[in-house]
Amino acid sequence: MLLTLNPLEMTPEVMQSLEDKGLIIRLCPNHHSAVTRHDHSNNAVIYASQPENGPHKLIVATINALNVAPYFGTHVDNEEFLLIGDPATKPFYLLVALCKRAELEEKIKTHTLSADDFAALHVRFNDPEVSFFVMLKDVPHGEVTVDGPGTPASFYVTEPRDITTELVDLMDYRLEVGIK
Repeated sequence: MLLTLNPLEMTPEVMQSLEDKGLIIRLCPNHHSAVTRHDHSNNAVIYASQPENGPHKLIVATINALNVAPYFGTHVDNEEFLLIGDPATKPFYLLVALCKRAELEEKIKTHTLSADDFAALHVRFNDPEVSFFVMLKDVPHGEVTVDGPGTPASFYVTEPRDITTELVDLMDYRLEVGIK
Protein backbone atom coordinates (compact mmCIF):
# COMPACT_ATOMS: atom_id res chain seq x y z
CA MET A 1 0.00 0.00 0.00
CA LEU A 2 1.49 3.30 -1.10
CA LEU A 3 1.30 6.26 1.28
CA THR A 4 2.06 9.59 -0.38
CA LEU A 5 3.33 12.11 2.13
CA ASN A 6 2.84 15.82 1.57
CA PRO A 7 6.14 17.64 2.10
CA LEU A 8 6.26 20.26 4.84
CA GLU A 9 8.60 23.20 4.85
CA MET A 10 10.81 23.26 7.93
CA THR A 11 9.42 26.28 9.75
CA PRO A 12 9.77 27.17 13.42
CA GLU A 13 6.09 26.26 13.89
CA VAL A 14 6.46 22.80 12.29
CA MET A 15 9.59 22.05 14.30
CA GLN A 16 7.92 23.28 17.50
CA SER A 17 4.97 20.97 16.84
CA LEU A 18 7.41 18.02 16.62
CA GLU A 19 8.93 19.10 19.92
CA ASP A 20 5.49 19.46 21.49
CA LYS A 21 4.79 15.84 20.49
CA GLY A 22 7.96 14.73 22.32
CA LEU A 23 9.79 13.70 19.12
CA ILE A 24 12.70 16.18 19.00
CA ILE A 25 14.43 18.85 21.07
CA ARG A 26 14.95 22.04 19.11
CA LEU A 27 18.38 23.67 19.28
CA CYS A 28 17.68 27.25 18.29
CA PRO A 29 18.17 30.81 19.52
CA ASN A 30 16.52 31.65 22.84
CA HIS A 31 15.25 28.10 23.38
CA HIS A 32 17.58 27.00 26.20
CA SER A 33 19.61 28.80 28.80
CA ALA A 34 21.33 27.95 32.06
CA VAL A 35 20.56 29.74 35.30
CA THR A 36 23.46 32.00 36.26
CA ARG A 37 24.31 34.69 38.78
CA HIS A 38 25.72 38.11 38.05
CA ASP A 39 29.37 37.91 36.98
CA HIS A 40 29.25 34.12 36.61
CA SER A 41 28.74 31.64 33.78
CA ASN A 42 27.01 28.28 33.93
CA ASN A 43 25.88 25.39 31.76
CA ALA A 44 22.94 23.01 31.72
CA VAL A 45 22.64 19.50 30.34
CA ILE A 46 20.03 19.23 27.60
CA TYR A 47 20.34 15.43 27.75
CA ALA A 48 23.07 12.87 28.38
CA SER A 49 23.54 9.59 26.51
CA GLN A 50 23.26 6.32 28.34
CA PRO A 51 26.77 5.04 29.24
CA GLU A 52 26.17 1.65 27.58
CA ASN A 53 25.91 3.42 24.20
CA GLY A 54 29.47 4.75 24.42
CA PRO A 55 30.85 8.26 24.02
CA HIS A 56 29.63 10.59 21.27
CA LYS A 57 30.83 10.71 17.68
CA LEU A 58 30.32 13.14 14.81
CA ILE A 59 29.35 11.71 11.42
CA VAL A 60 28.47 13.14 8.04
CA ALA A 61 25.38 11.72 6.32
CA THR A 62 25.01 11.99 2.55
CA ILE A 63 21.54 11.30 1.22
CA ASN A 64 21.10 9.75 -2.21
CA ALA A 65 18.43 7.13 -1.35
CA LEU A 66 15.14 7.21 -3.25
CA ASN A 67 13.46 4.59 -1.03
CA VAL A 68 13.40 5.15 2.72
CA ALA A 69 12.54 1.55 3.71
CA PRO A 70 16.15 0.25 4.00
CA TYR A 71 17.02 3.21 6.24
CA PHE A 72 13.81 3.89 8.21
CA GLY A 73 14.31 3.05 11.85
CA THR A 74 14.92 4.10 15.41
CA HIS A 75 17.82 4.36 17.82
CA VAL A 76 17.99 3.42 21.51
CA ASP A 77 19.41 6.84 22.34
CA ASN A 78 19.15 10.43 21.12
CA GLU A 79 21.08 11.97 18.21
CA GLU A 80 21.66 15.56 17.15
CA PHE A 81 20.89 16.74 13.61
CA LEU A 82 23.14 19.60 12.49
CA LEU A 83 21.70 20.54 9.10
CA ILE A 84 24.73 22.50 8.00
CA GLY A 85 24.96 22.08 4.26
CA ASP A 86 24.90 23.45 0.76
CA PRO A 87 21.41 24.60 -0.22
CA ALA A 88 22.33 24.11 -3.91
CA THR A 89 22.42 20.31 -3.55
CA LYS A 90 19.55 18.00 -4.46
CA PRO A 91 16.61 18.49 -2.11
CA PHE A 92 16.04 15.87 0.53
CA TYR A 93 13.34 15.02 2.99
CA LEU A 94 13.47 13.87 6.58
CA LEU A 95 10.55 11.49 7.16
CA VAL A 96 9.52 11.41 10.82
CA ALA A 97 6.80 9.22 12.31
CA LEU A 98 4.47 11.27 14.48
CA CYS A 99 4.50 8.59 17.16
CA LYS A 100 7.02 6.32 18.84
CA ARG A 101 8.09 2.93 17.47
CA ALA A 102 5.60 0.69 19.34
CA GLU A 103 2.59 2.73 18.22
CA LEU A 104 3.85 2.86 14.63
CA GLU A 105 4.42 -0.90 14.54
CA GLU A 106 0.89 -1.49 15.88
CA LYS A 107 -0.54 0.68 13.09
CA ILE A 108 1.50 -1.24 10.51
CA LYS A 109 0.35 -4.57 11.94
CA THR A 110 -3.33 -3.56 12.05
CA HIS A 111 -3.21 -1.86 8.63
CA THR A 112 -4.34 1.47 10.11
CA LEU A 113 -1.25 3.44 9.04
CA SER A 114 -1.87 6.57 6.97
CA ALA A 115 0.10 9.45 5.52
CA ASP A 116 -1.14 11.51 8.48
CA ASP A 117 1.13 9.44 10.74
CA PHE A 118 4.24 11.09 9.23
CA ALA A 119 5.89 14.45 8.69
CA ALA A 120 7.90 14.67 5.47
CA LEU A 121 10.15 17.64 6.21
CA HIS A 122 11.72 19.38 3.22
CA VAL A 123 15.11 19.92 4.85
CA ARG A 124 16.27 23.49 5.22
CA PHE A 125 19.98 24.03 5.74
CA ASN A 126 21.77 26.58 7.90
CA ASP A 127 18.70 28.11 9.55
CA PRO A 128 19.21 28.66 13.29
CA GLU A 129 15.45 28.40 13.87
CA VAL A 130 14.95 24.91 12.37
CA SER A 131 18.19 23.25 11.24
CA PHE A 132 19.55 22.05 14.61
CA PHE A 133 17.66 19.63 16.83
CA VAL A 134 17.81 16.42 18.82
CA MET A 135 15.92 13.43 17.42
CA LEU A 136 14.74 11.62 20.50
CA LYS A 137 15.25 7.90 20.99
CA ASP A 138 12.58 5.52 19.71
CA VAL A 139 11.28 7.98 17.07
CA PRO A 140 11.15 6.28 13.64
CA HIS A 141 12.80 8.39 10.95
CA GLY A 142 14.76 8.25 7.71
CA GLU A 143 15.86 10.40 4.79
CA VAL A 144 15.23 10.35 1.03
CA THR A 145 16.07 12.53 -1.93
CA VAL A 146 14.56 13.07 -5.36
CA ASP A 147 15.50 11.20 -8.51
CA GLY A 148 17.50 13.21 -10.99
CA PRO A 149 20.77 15.02 -11.50
CA GLY A 150 22.56 17.02 -8.87
CA THR A 151 24.92 16.61 -5.98
CA PRO A 152 23.52 14.59 -3.07
CA ALA A 153 23.05 16.61 0.12
CA SER A 154 25.22 16.05 3.19
CA PHE A 155 24.72 17.08 6.81
CA TYR A 156 26.16 16.27 10.24
CA VAL A 157 24.92 14.05 13.05
CA THR A 158 26.34 13.58 16.52
CA GLU A 159 25.34 10.40 18.29
CA PRO A 160 26.64 7.82 20.73
CA ARG A 161 29.64 5.99 19.27
CA ASP A 162 28.13 2.52 19.68
CA ILE A 163 24.54 3.29 18.66
CA THR A 164 22.78 1.05 16.17
CA THR A 165 19.79 1.56 13.89
CA GLU A 166 16.86 -0.74 14.49
CA LEU A 167 14.92 -0.83 11.22
CA VAL A 168 11.13 -0.63 11.21
CA ASP A 169 9.49 -3.31 9.04
CA LEU A 170 6.99 -1.35 6.97
CA MET A 171 5.58 -4.66 5.68
CA ASP A 172 3.45 -3.90 2.61
CA TYR A 173 3.61 -0.12 3.06
CA ARG A 174 5.76 2.13 0.89
CA LEU A 175 6.41 5.76 1.64
CA GLU A 176 6.92 8.38 -1.02
CA VAL A 177 7.09 12.15 -0.93
CA GLY A 178 4.56 13.86 -3.19
CA ILE A 179 6.73 16.46 -4.90
CA LYS A 180 4.69 19.42 -6.11
